[in-house]
Amino acid sequence: MAYKSILVHLNNEGRVKRLMSAAMQLALPSNSHVTGLFVVPPAPPKSPLLPMISGGAIASALDAYRKTGEGIHKAFDEAISAQPVVGEWRLHQAKRPGYVEAVLDHARSADVVVAAQKESDWDYADMFDVPDWLAMEGGRPVLIVPKAGELGSIGERVVVAWNNSRESARAVFDALPLLQKANEVTVLSVEEAGKPEATSEIAGAEIGATLARHGVKVNVQQTKPGRGDAGGELLAQVSAHRADLLVMGCFGRSRLREFVLGGASRHVLQNATVPVLMSH
Repeated sequence: MAYKSILVHLNNEGRVKRLMSAAMQLALPSNSHVTGLFVVPPAPPKSPLLPMISGGAIASALDAYRKTGEGIHKAFDEAISAQPVVGEWRLHQAKRPGYVEAVLDHARSADVVVAAQKESDWDYADMFDVPDWLAMEGGRPVLIVPKAGELGSIGERVVVAWNNSRESARAVFDALPLLQKANEVTVLSVEEAGKPEATSEIAGAEIGATLARHGVKVNVQQTKPGRGDAGGELLAQVSAHRADLLVMGCFGRSRLREFVLGGASRHVLQNATVPVLMSH
C-alpha cells in the first residue's frame, strides 16, 4: 500500500516550500504523482444589497489573487524539478457555489491531501485555508502541515490517538503507508466514557495486534481521558513521545454546508506544531 496520488492544496506563496517538503516525504518512497492545486474563487453574485462593491473592484481583487498563483506555480515547479517525481500543476477557476466545493472536488480523487494549518494572522485564511473542510468533507486523509516549528522528518516517531471509533479506525488504516515505515508507533488507547476499562484495553490490544501483522513497530499505551482539554493533553503526549507525526480521527457533526468540530479536533487543528494526519 502506498500513496501514489498526492494532492497539495496551495494558496500562499510563502508556504509552498514547506508544503512541498512534506509532500515529497510522502512521494519519494513510492515514486508518486504530485499535483499542485490552486483554486481561484468565483466572483460573488451581483446584489443590490452591496452597492458599494463594484464589479470592477471585485474583478480586480480576483485578478490580483490569480496573479499570486503565478508565483506559487513557479515555486511548485522548482520543488518538483529538484526531485525524481512526476508533478502536475492544476489551476482551477471555481464556479458557484464556491471555493471550498472546488477544492473538495479535486481532493476526493487523491490518495492523500497535503494542506496548511490555518493561519489566523493571514487576512485571507478564513476564505482560503480549509484543512477543517478537507478533513470533514473530503473523504480522504489529510496531512495538515503546521504553520510553526521546525519541519524535519515526518513519520519516524508516530503517536496514534485511538478510541475505537469509526473516525479513529479510518485514520489508522489511512495512515498505514506511514506507519509501516515508522521507527516507532505509539497507540494511545483512550478509555471510553461509560465503558468498562477492560473494553478499552481489549480494543487497544486488538488494533495493536492488527498493526503488528502489517509490520508496524507498535506499542500500545492505555490512557484515561483527563479533566482538562482533551486536545491539549493529546498534544502534550505528542511532545512527551518526541513524535514527528500525530494520527487521529477528525470528530464533528456535519449538516448540509455547515459542521461543528469536536473540541479535541478543533484544538489540534489550531495548535499542533507537528504534522497531523486526519481522517473522518
